[in-house]
Amino acid sequence: MMNIIELPFLSRLELKRCFRLAGLLFLLLPLRAFADAPTPDNARKQISVAVHLQASEVIRSEARSRRWPDYSAKMNLYIPEEASRLPLCGKTLSASLPEGERPDFSRLRFEVRCDEQPGWRIAVTARPEIILPVVVARREMARGHVVTPADIAIKKLDISGARGRYMLHPDKVTGLTVKRRIREQQPLTLSQLESPVLVNRGQQVLMIAEHNGVQAQTVGEALKKGRKGEIIKVKNTSSQQIVSAVVADTGIVRMVFAKGR
Repeated sequence: MMNIIELPFLSRLELKRCFRLAGLLFLLLPLRAFADAPTPDNARKQISVAVHLQASEVIRSEARSRRWPDYSAKMNLYIPEEASRLPLCGKTLSASLPEGERPDFSRLRFEVRCDEQPGWRIAVTARPEIILPVVVARREMARGHVVTPADIAIKKLDISGARGRYMLHPDKVTGLTVKRRIREQQPLTLSQLESPVLVNRGQQVLMIAEHNGVQAQTVGEALKKGRKGEIIKVKNTSSQQIVSAVVADTGIVRMVFAKGR
């Protein structure tokens, strides 16, 4: 049997103040409701605070790393029933994720440890809800559609189970082509999109060659379709020579030279 506790997302200072005043006795009530509550007097309450503090720090670290904009979060803690039978710890509890494991925000598993002799350990799961403004489809988009600013919107969603598959900036998706149908209000991810085809097979292209500061241009025929940055084969119309070139823009490729030449 697991005890489920839902905690509001607080700063470390706010949480410590809440812990001091209220003992997290009723975690869903406003902080002012804790004013007259006693200091935590059992291990279960200590565990709640330790895990919330550590989980909050993990989320803040991820927010800094990914440069999340305005976000909010709260925690749902799943504490084993055995916590109610543990003795109160006289030291600050240690809560840690498995060493070397990248946080999975759909489920954070912490080991909580009391280092006071004889001490004890217990595993606790935190399921955060992280609300972020992400890019979603304003309307349904079919395969092959090129995304425009009018096609997308920003909406606050829970991304805790998205495993990083979400977009925060509209300019990162504008101009990309839809690989498979996207539903209305569906969050956009890079896996759903690809760069548009800038060169088609058989198309006449401008070939640009730059070597040792000298630039030359000629006309060629693309032997394969390509997106920006892809390397394709192009036949020089004048010499009939087939060479490799990088797709640079619509109808434009740049020659690829072997190193040392």
